[in-house]
Amino acid sequence: MTGRSESMQKNTIRTLLINAHRDQYIEMARLLGDVTASDYEMTWCADYQYALEAMLAPIHDIILLDYEHAPDTCEELLRAASAHGCSTPIVCLTAKDNPELDQAAIRGGAADYLIKDQLDTVQIERTIRYAMDRKSAESELARLAHYDALTGIPNRLLFNDRLDRALQRADRGDSPFALLYVDLDGFKTVNDMHGHDVGDKLVQGIAERLSQCIRRTDSVARIGGDEFTVLLEKINSTNDTVMVAQKIIDVITEPFNIDGQQLRVGSSIGIAVYPEAGTDAKTLLKHADMAMYEAKAMQGSTYRFFTDQMNNEALDQGRLELELRAAINNDELAMYFQPRISLQTGKIIGAESLLRWHHPERGLLLPDEFIPPARQLGLLSPMGYWAMNRLCQDITAMDQLNLAPLRISFNVAHEQFIAPNFVTKIESILSANKVLGSRFEFELAETDVIESLAEIAADMQQLEQRGVRFSLDDFGTGFSSLPQLQRLPITTLKLDKSHVQKVVNNQDSASMVRAMIHLAHALTLKVVAEGVETERQKDFLKENNCDQIQGFIFSEPLSFDDFTKLLRQQGATSRPSYLSIVDK
Repeated sequence: MTGRSESMQKNTIRTLLINAHRDQYIEMARLLGDVTASDYEMTWCADYQYALEAMLAPIHDIILLDYEHAPDTCEELLRAASAHGCSTPIVCLTAKDNPELDQAAIRGGAADYLIKDQLDTVQIERTIRYAMDRKSAESELARLAHYDALTGIPNRLLFNDRLDRALQRADRGDSPFALLYVDLDGFKTVNDMHGHDVGDKLVQGIAERLSQCIRRTDSVARIGGDEFTVLLEKINSTNDTVMVAQKIIDVITEPFNIDGQQLRVGSSIGIAVYPEAGTDAKTLLKHADMAMYEAKAMQGSTYRFFTDQMNNEALDQGRLELELRAAINNDELAMYFQPRISLQTGKIIGAESLLRWHHPERGLLLPDEFIPPARQLGLLSPMGYWAMNRLCQDITAMDQLNLAPLRISFNVAHEQFIAPNFVTKIESILSANKVLGSRFEFELAETDVIESLAEIAADMQQLEQRGVRFSLDDFGTGFSSLPQLQRLPITTLKLDKSHVQKVVNNQDSASMVRAMIHLAHALTLKVVAEGVETERQKDFLKENNCDQIQGFIFSEPLSFDDFTKLLRQQGATSRPSYLSIVDK
């Protein structure tokens, strides 16, 4: 009775064998039949001509591909399977003492390989299990990277991909489409009054209602805290878009019952229609955003379409441009510093430099308030070079105070990094200030690196020779191929705070952070977690072997005077002991 029960609990692994030799098929069937932990249901494809169709059929758990007798054909099959999005793990069967075939199979996309002359039941079972587990982990990581952890709907990365695909279809003559930018009205008040837990539940409810407003062919995504985008494909008229926009406004206006409380928010919607409002993703998103702000200015749940008039008004930014240029020329800008802490030693081992604007009328402005308009006006590069020069001066001043020589990280805008003569200008600034490149770590955004991997590689290598290190910022907001990043001189990954701040209460975020730390360490990269605010977050990161952290739990960004004062104190204040200085 017990044996029968155990047998019934065995799972069935559906196996596809691609092999032209019947005797080898019989031998593989025999070996798999001897496995006691699982039942193997095997399908045999003896003709490589039909192998790709069989590989793409979503009915197999594992594919065994005989690589020995037709390596060129198998190489083509692996490439084609990858190009068509084959999700089934592939194990290649190779010849004894032929490491070239083994490596070719792995490079082609195989999860693992088996040497046919050394096959036994234990080895086959172990290899198949490993390939399936690895594929499952990769799929889960991909899901976490493409879908919002809180709501389960697509995130910015996946939405951008779907927008690009919609543009491709539209360019081929398909019907126009509309992009809706949805921003909640009154959400901050709910968060402040009822707490983030209630705010998260509200966001989940809104995502659910938005999903109910669209067709199966449309897409909804969460791209920010209370910001959503909707892609309406194959619209026949403006009225189609109006009906959806009004439906969204109506369903969001309806009260939400959360933890026994009746909560209300509104929504402001900006609409950009292809091709009238733009013919590329960047332009459409910008114009939908502009239209959303126009709707928000109406002070009530409503929608607005992007118009030429709105564009002309947005481009009329002469006064702002003059203010920004004056800020650079009149030393209204300043560098602030946020300490980076080693989780192993509890000591300050560096800092991130952050730009601030002492506006003569509006007071201290944070980057979110002036970087976007600076980008629109093409002022990021001159602002970045000013900041680099000032940072060199600050480092020199720190050295004159006999402080420990810390490495300072510096955010480099993508526009600045790919600009002509970037490396030459950086070298000139370093030489003029007599500061070593080894005092700097340049932070590059993950999404920017993905977009221009080949373009920036040479410049990064050249700066590395000057001692400059590189870190990948906001890691986890995109979906990088870490092995691909090995081509670049990146030494550190910085986990985005959107994941870090949810590791305690959100299992998906916790799993994703664990996976990213593990993958980074496998590639000998250091990991820095940004936005750490609580002891529980710090403890989680320490338990999972994160290397460094920064965030308000230790210190907000400090002015030069306050930062150097903190360094001089060396932890001898009421601050926690982990703020002492590492002795380099």
